[in-house]
Amino acid sequence: MNDLLDIDLLTKAHSGIAYLVLLIYIIRGIMMLAGSALTSSRTALGVASLITLALFGLGVFIAFEKHLSFADGFVLTKIIGLLLFVAFGTVALKQGLSKLIASILWLLGLAAFVYTYLIATQKVLPFF
Repeated sequence: MNDLLDIDLLTKAHSGIAYLVLLIYIIRGIMMLAGSALTSSRTALGVASLITLALFGLGVFIAFEKHLSFADGFVLTKIIGLLLFVAFGTVALKQGLSKLIASILWLLGLAAFVYTYLIATQKVLPFF
C-alpha cells in the first residue's frame, strides 16, 4: 500500500460522497414529484453524474488499494447495488413517465442505495 495514501481518509471521503449522492438523489426525486423541468436539466444531470462517478471511482480505487477481489461478495454486491441505483434512478428521473411509475422506479433506486449502504457498513450480509 502506498504510504502517501491514507486509506482511512479515502474511506471517509467515500462515505461523504455517498451521503452527497443520496442528498442529490432525494432532491431530484422531490423535484420530479413536483413536476419540475429542472429534474432532468443538464446541470442537475451533470452534477449528479459526476458525483456518482466519483463515488464509484473512489470505491474501486479503495478496493484495489485494499487488495479486495472483485469476486468477493462484499465488493460485487456493492458494485451491483450501485449499478442498480444508477439504472433505476436514470429511468425514474427521465421526463415522460407517469408519476406512479417514476415514483416506483425512484423508490427501487433508493432501496438499492440503502441496501448498498447497509452492505458497506456491514449491517447486512451481501447476496453473494
